[in-house]
Parts: sequence; C-alpha cells; structure tokens
Amino acid sequence: MKICKNELLLLGGMYQVVAIMLSLFNTEVAYITSGVLYILFWIAVFSLSMAFVSSWGFVYKINNMMPRLSVFLASIGWIPYFTIFYALLSVVVDYIVTGSDSVTVFLNNYMPVYQVYQAAVILSLLYASYKVFYKKEDLVMSCYNYNQNV
Repeated sequence: MKICKNELLLLGGMYQVVAIMLSLFNTEVAYITSGVLYILFWIAVFSLSMAFVSSWGFVYKINNMMPRLSVFLASIGWIPYFTIFYALLSVVVDYIVTGSDSVTVFLNNYMPVYQVYQAAVILSLLYASYKVFYKKEDLVMSCYNYNQNV
C-alpha cells in the first residue's frame, strides 16, 4: 500500500476550488451540494489512501491534460486537511479549557492561526508559480504507473 501525497494534494486542491465556488452561493441547494461534495471528498481520500481503488483515473487525466494547473491545485490541496486538523485541535482545546475562558482561548488562538493560514496560502501559490514558470521541473502529480491505453 503506497499513499501518494501528490495525488491527495491534487484531490484536495480540486475539492477546495469547487468548495470556494459553491460558497459564493447562499442557497439551500448550494449548502446541500457542498455537504455531499464534502462527504464524497473524504470517501475519495479514504479510498485513495487505503488503495481500495487501483488507480484514480480522473486525477491522472487532469494532470495529463493540465499539468501546470495541477501544480497550482496541489499547492492549495493542503487546505482541507488543515481545516480538519485545526477543527479537531480546537475541540481538544475547548474540552481542556472549559467555562468562560474557552471563548477567550479560542479567539486568542484563532487570529494568529488565521494570519499564518493566509500567509501559507500565498506562499504556496508563489512556490507553485516558481515551480511552473521558472524551475520547470517535472510536473507529474502522480506516483503510480498508469497504463497509457486506459
């Protein structure tokens, strides 16, 4: 079993772009679609990381059709994983610090993390720009050997 972080990051980037587009709409359909997409994303991550599916053809096809875009998508692909980690960390902190202090602890921790988060997104996109336009290294976001005839 081999977990391919590049494909997981590319999958996270694709999810993040669609989730941002859905968040622009303020309707029930957008909320339901976003929830279904969120569940499907985590099922895909679980399936990909546990190697239940031998090859994820759509990740390979997107990388083949648009290799430069794949690098940008993979550069922001860490965001869904970070949000889950931060949410779990917030729950643990809230469990440890109870009472009226929990809101103060959350607000004191949230602002610096949000600024670091914004800086990390900008640095990720700048690194992707450097990688695509200046370094021009291999832009393959897959670590599996796919059959070209598929």
